[in-house]
Amino acid sequence: MALVMAAVSAAVSPADSIADDTSAKININVACHCTDPVGQDFCGVFKDKIEKSVGYQLAEGSGGYGMGVHLSCVDMWKGIDNKLTGRMSAVALTFTIYSDKLPGEVFEDASVFRVGKDKVAEMSDQVVVALGQLASANSAFFESMRAAAQGAATPDSTPSP
Repeated sequence: MALVMAAVSAAVSPADSIADDTSAKININVACHCTDPVGQDFCGVFKDKIEKSVGYQLAEGSGGYGMGVHLSCVDMWKGIDNKLTGRMSAVALTFTIYSDKLPGEVFEDASVFRVGKDKVAEMSDQVVVALGQLASANSAFFESMRAAAQGAATPDSTPSP
């Protein structure tokens, strides 16, 4: 009976089952250099989306392998029109790939955009979509890194005659 309940549980919520398997997730190292309130909010919301994602896990550094997301933000209006300060951020975004087998992070893509304080969630969703496109484009790299990591983690077994 317990086996049947476990099978039904896995069938009802496959996302939870996948989310629990961290070996299948891609590590995402998010580096935020945002001093303004909108940029800080954007970075926090983006990190929350990565933490809750089925396919990614937030990494605390660039050890192992994964993708880097580098954010730098400034208040768009500071020094220009102080009445509007805290309403919009200019965000520079860079995506990289990293691995212990590479000499450093490898540039993938970059973008610069504006984020209004009322569009933080929407824009962070767009960055997650872009991250997914880059992860898909580099899927062979991630599969080879995952296979190498799993091969190193499990001892070689010799087939019996």
